Formats: sequence, C-alpha cells, structure tokens
Amino acid sequence: MTTQQELVSRLRPLGMRLTPQRLAIAEVVVNSGDHPSVKEIYERVKEFFPYVTLATVYSTLAVLEQAGIVRELPFPKQSRYDANLTPHANLVCLGCGCVVDAEVGQETVTELRRLVEQGTSFQVSSQRVDFYGWCAGCAHARQRAAAVEAKPAR
Repeated sequence: MTTQQELVSRLRPLGMRLTPQRLAIAEVVVNSGDHPSVKEIYERVKEFFPYVTLATVYSTLAVLEQAGIVRELPFPKQSRYDANLTPHANLVCLGCGCVVDAEVGQETVTELRRLVEQGTSFQVSSQRVDFYGWCAGCAHARQRAAAVEAKPAR
C-alpha cells in the first residue's frame, strides 16, 4: 500500500498542485486492486470530498499517466486505470466487468516480452495481456442459471 507521503514525494517534482482531492485520487488508483474506472474513482473520492469534479479526476489521471505512475487500460465500454506497471496479466470478467491482476504468470509475461524483443527487430515499449472469462461470483451465478434451465419442467 502506497502512503500519501510516498505519493507526495513522487508527485511534487512534477509541478502538480497537490490538493487533498488530487492526492485522494492518486491514492484511490494506486491502492486499488480492481483497476477502477473514472466513474468509480470519482465516486470513491466524492465520499470524502463531495465537491471534487470529474474534470479534476481526468486531469489528475492524465498527470499520473504522464508521470508513469498509472496507465490507462482502454476497454470497449470504459477505460480503467492500473498502477501495476510491471509485466503481468489482467483477468477481465465478462459478467460484471471487473478487472484484476492475475496472481500468477508474471514471469511468463516477462519472458514473452524478452523473446519478442530478441526474436524480432521490434522495440517493445509496453505490453498488455488480458484473459477474459468469469470471476468466481459470476461463474457461480452462471452455473446456478444453467442448473435451473436444465431442470425438467413438471
């Protein structure tokens, strides 16, 4: 978990005005394991700072991305933000839309990147690996729904 003081030391050199709202936005993104969307970040910060604006969220995210603290993960419905910049895979639920880091496979993603760079003349600047499926809750709901449908009518 990144502390507010650690964020201040990373953000101050960027010349960003460090308001409590901007620090809260940075904290939400950096300390969230669920890759929040702009709307989710806004709602979480709004609980503590009711007057925060969406414009402040967007501008803060742009600075955080330029600084290499977070990266935007564009998806068809909405972008999400990830503070884990190390090579890893994301697990994307087709049911509820949640996005989390896979707890396994980091070494494989790193090795794949190395192989691509060694085996081609391509210079990799970043990579993104997503696995699509169903989180435990959505998979369970799908199984229950399938069991109900499979039950013969009386």
